[in-house]
Amino acid sequence: MDNGTPGAPVGEPPPPEPVELVELVIPGTGVVDREEVLRPPGVRQVSGDDSAGWYRPAEEDTGGPRTLREVYDWPRLLIGGAGRAAWLFLLPFLVINLVTWMQPRLPERSWQGSLYSFGARLLGLSLTVMLVGVFGQAAMDQVVWQCGAETADCVSGNFAVTAAREPDTGTALALAALAPLIVGTLMAFSARDAKREYRPVLRTAERETYERAEEEDRHRRNGHRTRRPLEVRGFWEHNTRAKGLTTRHLCAGLLTVAMLLIVPPLQYDLREGDATLALTLFVLILVIAVLVVIDGPYFRVSYVQREGTMGTPRHRLRWPLRYAKGAVGGCLAVTVGAMVCCAVPSRDWDAARERSTMLPGMGAEANYVVIAQGVGLVLMGVACLAMVRGETDSASRATLYGLLGPVVGVLACFVGWLYTAAFSLWLQGWLTPDGDPYAALIPRAVQVVAAAFPLVVLLGVAVGAIAAACTALRRPWLRNVSPPVPDPEADPDDILDNQRQWKRLRFAEYAGIRALIWYDRGLATLAVLVVLLTCAMYGAYWVGDGSWLAGVRDVMVDVLQQLTTLGAVILVGLVAVAVFAVRAIVLRPEMRRNAGLAWAFGAFWPRAAHPFTPAAWAVRTVPELVHRIEYLLDENDRRRLLIQAHSMGSVIAVAALWQVPPELRRRIALLTTGSPVGVVFRRHYPGYAPADSIDALRDLHAWINIHRTTDVLAGPVVGNASENGTFGDVEWKDGVDPTAEPTTTEPGRTTGQPVFWPLERHLGYRRAPRLRPIRRDLLDSLAGTRPPSAPAVPPSRAPDGENGAAVLPRVSG
Repeated sequence: MDNGTPGAPVGEPPPPEPVELVELVIPGTGVVDREEVLRPPGVRQVSGDDSAGWYRPAEEDTGGPRTLREVYDWPRLLIGGAGRAAWLFLLPFLVINLVTWMQPRLPERSWQGSLYSFGARLLGLSLTVMLVGVFGQAAMDQVVWQCGAETADCVSGNFAVTAAREPDTGTALALAALAPLIVGTLMAFSARDAKREYRPVLRTAERETYERAEEEDRHRRNGHRTRRPLEVRGFWEHNTRAKGLTTRHLCAGLLTVAMLLIVPPLQYDLREGDATLALTLFVLILVIAVLVVIDGPYFRVSYVQREGTMGTPRHRLRWPLRYAKGAVGGCLAVTVGAMVCCAVPSRDWDAARERSTMLPGMGAEANYVVIAQGVGLVLMGVACLAMVRGETDSASRATLYGLLGPVVGVLACFVGWLYTAAFSLWLQGWLTPDGDPYAALIPRAVQVVAAAFPLVVLLGVAVGAIAAACTALRRPWLRNVSPPVPDPEADPDDILDNQRQWKRLRFAEYAGIRALIWYDRGLATLAVLVVLLTCAMYGAYWVGDGSWLAGVRDVMVDVLQQLTTLGAVILVGLVAVAVFAVRAIVLRPEMRRNAGLAWAFGAFWPRAAHPFTPAAWAVRTVPELVHRIEYLLDENDRRRLLIQAHSMGSVIAVAALWQVPPELRRRIALLTTGSPVGVVFRRHYPGYAPADSIDALRDLHAWINIHRTTDVLAGPVVGNASENGTFGDVEWKDGVDPTAEPTTTEPGRTTGQPVFWPLERHLGYRRAPRLRPIRRDLLDSLAGTRPPSAPAVPPSRAPDGENGAAVLPRVSG
């Protein structure tokens, strides 16, 4: 009796089932042609460039194992309508959210991390106060208080001025306070949750499980490696926005309006009448404001560690802001009380106007916002320096010595003030008969920013031009390299063309390495100019009267008056940019790709510092990819996965693989092309994407990362390779024959290729002939048919100036 497989010897077990291979393709940004991605390319270019060239049918790749291919069409999440263009006006909120994730280290339960987070939260709150304050200034100060007086030099026929002069000033102030409240409400409504923006994904971990795992990692000691937040399962589902974020900012907006309403009657009542009610409300507003400022993760849920295990969750304190509805309701009640206090009692507001031309408290509110931003930036700077203190090598490699977060924070606040100044100057010009924005007063902070803006632009352009000229004179891209030896029999014109192309290629490679360094230094230069010029102009306003600074003031007033037109132009320009951006995004595919790329980097991180930040698209893509990987691998034990990811798709893949259990990673090979994980995320967000998190993926079956020498957004990720060649960075030369064997390193033209090969930089990885043998090697390795190829190409450049070895599989034609 035969108990075995037919044809097999009696008594021997049946042969094992063959390995099933699945390839998951995760493209980069831009509209994806699903059919084109799923099927192999039908044609390939053999000569010419993108403008004109020769093509032939592509040879079908039948040498590798049979593979089922799936594509994840996620870039459509980045394509929106006019609403996406409207976020151009909310750029400061988007940027300030990125600042929260830029801290150079994540120290375990240290004061540095808490100090940095507090500074970032303070900057976020200051932007909310600035937003509400500018509309409060427009409606309550410029329209009601200054133009509401019968003797004011405002356009009498203006409908806003007419409406402000009809009721009593106190009642008009209370009604005008509805304008900033309505704006804040609309902003809060528009900042929808990520679940409504991108549809919710099935959670990979329950909230309690995630919080317990996160807390356990924070308590790990005795040499155990602490996982980074992105490695904790459930991070993306349970961090769509920081705890208490919306409550803090709603309260901050309400309290700003309440303070603007209560200060005028308080000052009047202290001089003329009983100030008990106004003083009580003023103190209450201050107390609640202090609670809003100090609110943070410390007052939220925590776990108690007992005998090496985590206990049950408990609340540290009965913190009032933990109850969102009660906290917002209390702030709203205080605001309503301030409105009633301002409107009900009859006061001689004309006498109050004689004592203060500007609405009492308006100038102080703007100055306090500037002070709060300065305090937040100083705290963040101190925390960053403390994090890298004593780490000489690490600090020198960190972007701007770890100060990238404060630098970007300075620019975000300055852009916010620029919006404020443009709106205030335009409104004043609209309210005055001759269009003079200085017929009435505006806060000193607005004047300072308006005066500093053109100087920042002029000096910034001058510094950039000088740096570019010095670089052009030094030509560092031609150092330590020898030009190719020309063929003595070649035409002199061809030799000259080859030399020019060689220089262009050297510059493109140099720019590919240095572009992000130039970018960071440019940001730092602008931030230094903003701080120095702002402090200098504040000093010129505040130091002495009748001295030589009087002349400075006169000059500054003249400059401010000239900036009136500039403020209007800025607003009109922003509107025009938004309109044309919508039109271009709809009509032009390349603009959709560029807009998607900007949105991909700007809206990647969850909301941590401001609720008006766009919803993070990664809260949809990362869990969805995690579920797909686990479903495919759990369905069949013989199944293996090859994940081929390009550009931001590689960021999604890496973030998902951090969440996949290690026992499943061993059945996955990763092939990344044009990946910004190393040069962008490890550089700008080192606390959340550090090298040790990349090293945590060493339990993958294999990981090959490919980047071009001219690709600004891509670079080394994997670092030093393993002995068997399954991990490494592959550096491709650009502008050379991609099918040459051995690989050429210099540009050249032949009768078969009479024009220079084009520079592809960040594009064209998937259709490159050099990718096919690398992909086949990984598939064969997964299938167990043969080991991967040995390294045969020189090491690639390492990020941040390091010279690390890398493994490059030999590429055949």
